[in-house]
Amino acid sequence: MLNKSFTRAAALAVALALPMAAPAATLNYAGTTTALTFDPHATNDFVTTALARQTYETLVELGPDMSLVPGLATAWEYVGDSTWRLTIREGVTFHDGTPMTAADVAFSIKRQSTSKLYSSMFGKVTDAVVVDDTTVDMITAAPDAVMPAKLTRLFVMSEAWAAEHGVTEIPQLGSESAEAYSLRHANGTGPMMLEEQIPGEQTTFVKYEDWWGEFTGNVDRAIYTAIGSDPTRLAALLSGEVDLITNLPLQDIERVTGTEGFKIEETPQRLFMEIEMDGTRDVALATFDKDGNPLDANPFKDVRVRKAIRMAIDQNAIIERIMRGHASPVSLPGAPGFYGYAPEMEQPVTVDVEGAKALLAEAGYPDGFKTTLNCPLERYVNAEEICRASAQLLARIGIDVTVNGMVWPEFAKMLVNGPDSSFHLIGAAGNSGDLQDTLIAIAYTRGDGMGANNWALFSNPELDAVVDELSQTFDLEKRDELYATAIGMAQDSVHAVYLHQPAITWAMKDNVDIYVRADTSVQLKDVTVSE
Repeated sequence: MLNKSFTRAAALAVALALPMAAPAATLNYAGTTTALTFDPHATNDFVTTALARQTYETLVELGPDMSLVPGLATAWEYVGDSTWRLTIREGVTFHDGTPMTAADVAFSIKRQSTSKLYSSMFGKVTDAVVVDDTTVDMITAAPDAVMPAKLTRLFVMSEAWAAEHGVTEIPQLGSESAEAYSLRHANGTGPMMLEEQIPGEQTTFVKYEDWWGEFTGNVDRAIYTAIGSDPTRLAALLSGEVDLITNLPLQDIERVTGTEGFKIEETPQRLFMEIEMDGTRDVALATFDKDGNPLDANPFKDVRVRKAIRMAIDQNAIIERIMRGHASPVSLPGAPGFYGYAPEMEQPVTVDVEGAKALLAEAGYPDGFKTTLNCPLERYVNAEEICRASAQLLARIGIDVTVNGMVWPEFAKMLVNGPDSSFHLIGAAGNSGDLQDTLIAIAYTRGDGMGANNWALFSNPELDAVVDELSQTFDLEKRDELYATAIGMAQDSVHAVYLHQPAITWAMKDNVDIYVRADTSVQLKDVTVSE
């Protein structure tokens, strides 16, 4: 299970106290996938977002402990009438040297509100009004109690730069407009400037000397390389080709810690893994009877089938054998570190093969059925192994599963351009880290700007109503009651099979000092590479 030392408050204190006079250094680091785009409004993919954060900044930032801290907005206040008033930081310049203005902030709010993948967060924005040079009013269709948390994902762009390069509107991933200027170029206000973006391969950053904030590290140049193969990524570290790798293969932890000159750092990720099941299609995709004939109905719509699948998948076995103990079980749509997470609502699932078979028979599938589990490769820790283990566990109750491994860009396109999947593994984070936003993103009935990440098309109108009330409730005690009610509804209707909260495990040379954040972002401004 996750080690309690992951809080690492002492390590954070040391990291933030590192000498600022260290000689400038270059950091070479590698992860599993590259940025899908450098347009910060075009995707909510967390690897892409972690890279974009080096260059683009948000109105509200996240501290190392995921607390809300001032960003490009120095203050925020709910003033009634579904309006949040933002005080805009003065003296900030974009990387092209132009000043950031309140008009740029208003433009960015309105632009991101049109984003397909951010619709559950900002789709209810009706306007952004410049009040004066340092004040912007953000207006929504209804009150939103957790807007400050959502603003940690509201990235500010230059309106003039967007107009000059033909990206006033957001290019959609996977479309003919995907090769837009903002795919390879950026003009943010952040501590690092984008020097070069080679899609699918490499990203290079250089320090922005006129950044308004304070650098606590000494990195003035950083090169990020996508290395999808676990053995190749580890070899790049141990050979000295890179200084740090994210997503260290769990089976290689002892190899790294046992090699002189290297170390690992871990923390629980603000994300949970789940298997989603088609909630509304009349006929499920890639699902057949045992003879290979298409089914007349969608078995996943039946809550008895959903319960049977949940009862068959042994999450503890997956944690122990596949995750090697570097994860914690979850049984609700959230995890420790999420705002609104209710540990008392956890309901560990008891594996019951015979009970699951009985439920399948009751639902009309005494012999089970065949289906395909779409599985994102190179994206989440041991994703393929989780999918294959789940397939083996489901075979015990008569559900024959074919695992369809897909590289992340293709998997993402399948969901974004469809969604065209009835059964898949996915990581859920909810963008802002608040359970309200998580539920809106992954469990709310898809449509009208809601359910943007509800890839399984799950629908429960009663749950939607509770989430609507939660969104407009500012009283903390009442919010706790609504969180609990919504969690219970998601559990009772088996919104998904919740598996575990994984650890973020990074490996690095001994001379790299870094604080591992729950949002997976390598904050280059705070990294120190010593001689």
